Amino acid sequence: MRLKERHLKGFEGKLILVAMTLGLLAVTIMILSNGFMLEEATKRWALVISTLGAAQIAVQNLTFLQPHFPLYVLMPFYYIPGLDTGAAPYLVSVLGATVLLFMWDRDLREVEISPFRHVTLALLIIIHPCFLWAATSGGYLIMSMIAFYLLYRGCQHIISDHDIHSYIMLAVVFMAYFFVDSAAIFIFVALLPLIVVVAPIRTVMVSPSGLYLIVGTPLAFAIGTWAYMNWIFEGSFLHFITNADSAYLGGKLHIEEFPWLMQYGGQLLMPFLAATGYMLVAYPVSIYLLLDTIDNGYRFRASFVLLLHPLVAIAIATSQEYLSHPFEILSLISAGLMAELTYVKMQTRREFVILVLFMLVSVVGGWWLFAETSNVQMKEWMQALQGPVVRTAEEDTDLALGLWLKDNPQPTILFEKYAYKVIAARGNTNNLFLSFSNEFKSNLRQRVPDMQQIALPDPHTLRGRKDWVNGRFPHMYEYGMTGYRLVYDHLGWRVYRKKSHV
Repeated sequence: MRLKERHLKGFEGKLILVAMTLGLLAVTIMILSNGFMLEEATKRWALVISTLGAAQIAVQNLTFLQPHFPLYVLMPFYYIPGLDTGAAPYLVSVLGATVLLFMWDRDLREVEISPFRHVTLALLIIIHPCFLWAATSGGYLIMSMIAFYLLYRGCQHIISDHDIHSYIMLAVVFMAYFFVDSAAIFIFVALLPLIVVVAPIRTVMVSPSGLYLIVGTPLAFAIGTWAYMNWIFEGSFLHFITNADSAYLGGKLHIEEFPWLMQYGGQLLMPFLAATGYMLVAYPVSIYLLLDTIDNGYRFRASFVLLLHPLVAIAIATSQEYLSHPFEILSLISAGLMAELTYVKMQTRREFVILVLFMLVSVVGGWWLFAETSNVQMKEWMQALQGPVVRTAEEDTDLALGLWLKDNPQPTILFEKYAYKVIAARGNTNNLFLSFSNEFKSNLRQRVPDMQQIALPDPHTLRGRKDWVNGRFPHMYEYGMTGYRLVYDHLGWRVYRKKSHV
């Protein structure tokens, strides 16, 4: 009978999560229909369709300047009809949130709470702005949250199981984390001094170096493998941390664009204190969870790490001028909170009510902080939750060119690095010859190119100055070229077509 009740509760829990997934999907469709577009999601999708649409698919075309896993999970969606509009990254975010919720549901069964309490906790997690942003914005933050959740489950197993498998699990998660999020290194470094807090004291006393070797070796192997691939394809082991366009540099080369780095970049103590203030506003429930376990030494240590680890990571990442906004790491606390809820005491009515009150305060504080400190993309997302996003004509210029190229699919040279919105708007790269193609390279070696169409950005703009076609033919944008006529001229983009081609 007890087994039957548990099975029924498990089935009810799955139905609840399916309903919440559909809710997240509805929110995503709404913000997309209201005009929200995450630049990072557009860039990833453009990179995927550029690589898979090439005559020869090669791993180096995906670029080694950002983690590859978020690109790999997008690849299957390239072959699904109807997703050429760029909706795939947003669908992946929702699916990632579903995976995280189902993992949490599986672990939460150990607590044995009623379906009503299950629904209440799940709703309070989902409506927190950090979780909702990660699940619906199309970025890969939700994948980072999955890795973070597994990290905390690993730490909890170290405390409860005391066996070598827990350390191996932690090590494997860190190795995978490196290929998910460029901030993984800072997450790892921040946890190093805290591992001794969660590890059994006898293990630390017997072999502290062995503990770090087990946890750190797979990550070192991952970094070494990545450096080796950079050397093979780019000619430098350090290409992924020296190239100006690398995601592994974060905001380092664009500090003036990020208020957080302008105020705290290069410092250690001040961003830690600021992050602590952010956490107290957005996640005061973390303090409650810490106090709730104060009578259990083992559990208290895990809660202490949950509280401190993200703050240390924010401080270290800011000191290295990587972190452009604290929510890039602070949002991971939502995943840590989910892991913590699989252990917290909530059986009595009083315990549950207090927990819910703290989570409600966290939701309110999170939305206030999100509104007060959000960057441009976050503000657009919040605006899309309320109604259509207002864009200027200049912001739609790439979309206009992409749609024009879709209607004029003649063979075209285009430097894709700063034209990802054009490629995403076009929906494919058929007859587009990008920088890694032989046709692109051979035409740039000629005095007069032999291509039906050539797309050029205004050379007076930043991307125009970095455009390889402009660099090779510096006067073509302004004056054209013998044998070509201007067929498109709109807000900083021009397309020239070969005169012999209709």
